[in-house]
Amino acid sequence: MKFAVRNTWICQRGKGPEALEGFKVVAESYKDMGLPTRLYVDISGSMDTVVMEFEIDSLDGYFTDQRAFYAGMDEATKGLIGSINSNTSSGNRVLYEIVEF
Repeated sequence: MKFAVRNTWICQRGKGPEALEGFKVVAESYKDMGLPTRLYVDISGSMDTVVMEFEIDSLDGYFTDQRAFYAGMDEATKGLIGSINSNTSSGNRVLYEIVEF
């Protein structure tokens, strides 16, 4: 069974391009782990919205990896996450089961 994870962030007004640079680094790290990853920027509705979507094989593995990532962040990564957090005002995560047909 595969799952899609879709994280959506609403950036502070005018901060979308700056936040996107940080999200590119995060997305690249997911790609380096072999996870199909895409970034989207909303150009039709809400301004300054960034979406990152990737596929995983295991929910348990995903949450275990997330906990390990945040527990073991180095100072450079903490700075990157801090800059992303300071440029966003809200966000959400949706998990989808991928249905093969």
